[in-house]
Amino acid sequence: MRRALDVVSRIPRGRVITYSMLAKVLNTSPRVVGGYMAKNPYPLIVPCHRVVRADMTLGGYSFGKLIKAYILMREGVEVDLETGKVDRRALLTREELERLLRRVDLLREAIGW
Repeated sequence: MRRALDVVSRIPRGRVITYSMLAKVLNTSPRVVGGYMAKNPYPLIVPCHRVVRADMTLGGYSFGKLIKAYILMREGVEVDLETGKVDRRALLTREELERLLRRVDLLREAIGW
């Protein structure tokens, strides 16, 4: 769970990642990732609201989907409130995700995790 929260904590404002993308990185299933996000003890500090479903719908959030949509919109992500879909342009690209993961790994090495 720590690695999942490490990765999510580095997703930039205005960007999202899917449960599937995060699951692939962690070598687990999207359902397990969803469980990690549901157990996130710091939902605004570790921004689990930036993790969405593969079909770009919001998915769950401890404070509710409407709050998740509101937070994402405040961060500059376009969300269709009727369908609950997040604009695909906010999705991290594979290259951006790989850069983010390298930074996470470097940080973990530096602090000895």
